[in-house]
Amino acid sequence: MIRSTPTSLFLAMALGGPTAAFAGLEVCNDTGVLQAVAIGYQRGDDSVSEGWWTIEPDTCQTPLARDLAGGPIYLHAKSPDPLPARTGAEFCTSDSRFTIVNSNDCIAMGHQIALFHAIPIEEGETHVSVQLSRLSESEAEAELIRNDAVFQSCQPTEDGEALTCAFHAGGIRYEVGEDTPASVLSFLGDLAPTAPLAVRGHIVAEDDLIATVRLSSAQTRPETPSDNMLLLLQGEWVSSDDPNERLTIVGSERTGHYEGADTGTDYLSIQDSCSEEAGAGPYLQATDSAHGDVYCYAIESLEKTDLSLFYLPRGNLLEYHRPE
Repeated sequence: MIRSTPTSLFLAMALGGPTAAFAGLEVCNDTGVLQAVAIGYQRGDDSVSEGWWTIEPDTCQTPLARDLAGGPIYLHAKSPDPLPARTGAEFCTSDSRFTIVNSNDCIAMGHQIALFHAIPIEEGETHVSVQLSRLSESEAEAELIRNDAVFQSCQPTEDGEALTCAFHAGGIRYEVGEDTPASVLSFLGDLAPTAPLAVRGHIVAEDDLIATVRLSSAQTRPETPSDNMLLLLQGEWVSSDDPNERLTIVGSERTGHYEGADTGTDYLSIQDSCSEEAGAGPYLQATDSAHGDVYCYAIESLEKTDLSLFYLPRGNLLEYHRPE
């Protein structure tokens, strides 16, 4: 299994199109010194590392001569003037020529561990050429390390062969890309909404309220009082003032209903302050998923069957109860 650390690295790559002579990963040594390279990749549920290819200065080698099929591919280079990866994915290596499949404990198996640069492969690309001097360029994708994540849900993909999962943190919905390792997706798939998470990975796309991430790891974390309050909020609520108004809370998402029609979905978080509000708290922050508007509520009381909120800054008292 790949053991990943937050991964993001900008590589200037020459992408092969219709004029490319072959499919695969081409590595060109423009560093002026002899380089030895190894590659890592996912093959079905297996992680594979292979090496070494020796590349003289001003020459190229093709470590992987096949369609790249969506990648990502990982690359490690060593030389008298090494190009160490700062972020990437850990694979096993060996001193001599090697092919290692699914060694979960490199050291126990007599191998070494090395951090490989990630080379993103776009869908439909069949040929990528990497200049080794570019491996040390600055990162293009932001690292993601969240210790306050709350699991939302997993759904099967259209072909039913994988999962797409989501979690919330800081009022943002994070959607987990299918290029996340299968072991991480499988772990998430066994969780229930509101499970507290600590996650590591990096953002591959984002807007104001939704980000797509490639996770390298996910694990449960100790529950906090906020986690326990969110768990108590789960389910259906009816307004005590107007029975036509109802709320459905699943995970960190609240959907409003009026006379049976949906009135919109908010992303929820429980915190000690909300916007300009401060004080004893706790506060329920609701972020409109469509427009990004933020609404603040002081939680006056929360019990199994009753909920009282002060809508701020006006101080309107909103009371809800469980449907009978």
